[in-house]
Amino acid sequence: MITLSSFTDRDAGVRACKPMHHLPLWRVVRPLMSITRTCISKSSRPTLLTDPETEAETDAEVNVMINQFPAPSAGAFLPDKRSFREEHRIRGYEVRPDQRATMVTMANLLQEAAGNHAVGMWGRTDEGFANLPSMKNVIFVMTRLQVRMYQYPKWGDIVGIETYFTEEGRLAFRREWKVVDIATGTIIGAATSTWVTINIDTRRLAKLPDTLRKRFLRFGPASSMHVLPPEETKKKLPDMDMPSQVQGPQQVARRSDMDMNGHINNVTYIAWALESVPEDVYHTHHLSQVEMDFKAECKAGNTVEAHCNFLVNGNGGSNGSQLQLLHLLQKCDVDAGCTELVRARTTWQPLQPQ
Repeated sequence: MITLSSFTDRDAGVRACKPMHHLPLWRVVRPLMSITRTCISKSSRPTLLTDPETEAETDAEVNVMINQFPAPSAGAFLPDKRSFREEHRIRGYEVRPDQRATMVTMANLLQEAAGNHAVGMWGRTDEGFANLPSMKNVIFVMTRLQVRMYQYPKWGDIVGIETYFTEEGRLAFRREWKVVDIATGTIIGAATSTWVTINIDTRRLAKLPDTLRKRFLRFGPASSMHVLPPEETKKKLPDMDMPSQVQGPQQVARRSDMDMNGHINNVTYIAWALESVPEDVYHTHHLSQVEMDFKAECKAGNTVEAHCNFLVNGNGGSNGSQLQLLHLLQKCDVDAGCTELVRARTTWQPLQPQ
């Protein structure tokens, strides 16, 4: 018979292992293995050794370059409820290699502010992002957009976007935006757009009922306040001469490009059009303005071609001055041919030496 000495845990807080006396061998060996592992694991825990230098660094105060980043303010209506304002921080995946925001980034922020303004006015719906709850089959659709950037914000900057709308004839509305650098209070961009209401089932123009129109206009300024001169926002885009001077890579509209209204998001067209900009312009100039006329809708799976021509104007040329380009996006089908989706004009300013 085997007598097993007792094991005592070194830690006072752990119960000592009890002895086993006069047990048969087969009753001792298997429990012994388990008991030994338990007791050794509890009594033989290693002691962590601390390097004096490391301990000194731990006790010292840790300094960082930026202790706290300012947070954007919450979106809210201005006191008269006729204008909406919200702030956004420019994120790392929204900038170019020079850490400046892109035109696509700014257009996305404008769209976000407009959508939140609409939700603030009449609440959130289960479908789309510009739907009127009391008009289930009617949505707002943008037909024209013009964005002018005086300066692009950098990664980490906070921009404030104020938006409001006014009446534009009997069948359309005009939405305006102002973009402000929060740190300096400087207006760094402005944009305007034209919207109409269409029947979501027939995809045709639909007039807004007068009662709903009056309710809608109560949220707009008493008089039209144009952020860009009307004579500069109503310029007709010229016809596109084909074949074009430059053709960008062919695009296939992706399912991830679809928006909540069931068609390709308006901002995606800007990105497609910019793919047709010649390399020598893209790398020697910066985009100061884009004007878009939306002609037809596009859905996932459509094949899209991007064409570009240089416009001849008083300031255009290759002498380091302003350039203007004309763009055409069209969806093409082997059987149905090509349909114009968007016509655009972009204005480019020469890069200034660093």
